[in-house]
Amino acid sequence: MKAPQTEAPRSEMPWEETHEERQERLLRQMHGNPRVAYMLQHGPVPHWVKVARQHREQKAREARQPAARTRGRHRAPRRWWGWPANALGATLLLGQSAMETLGASLAPDIGIPI
Repeated sequence: MKAPQTEAPRSEMPWEETHEERQERLLRQMHGNPRVAYMLQHGPVPHWVKVARQHREQKAREARQPAARTRGRHRAPRRWWGWPANALGATLLLGQSAMETLGASLAPDIGIPI
């Protein structure tokens, strides 16, 4: 003789339960949770409340980060130290050409060989 097979109640098989049964099961599990109590009393929380909470949490995370950020993999640009050398070189070149021009015109009168 075969033993009678007992089937599990419908609520114990989560893959076959309806939306209402699942909601009732979850509410029983979360009894005493203040958020669940608020939801049952006032209805579900609007989407903007969740978005505002995410923005507050993001700003709090950013405030906890250090103020000085690292530059990453890129090097800082080097200062161009060539300005003084170029200015000095241009000045010397201008002085030399001026002396050659003046020397060429004054040398025959003074008798200084160039």
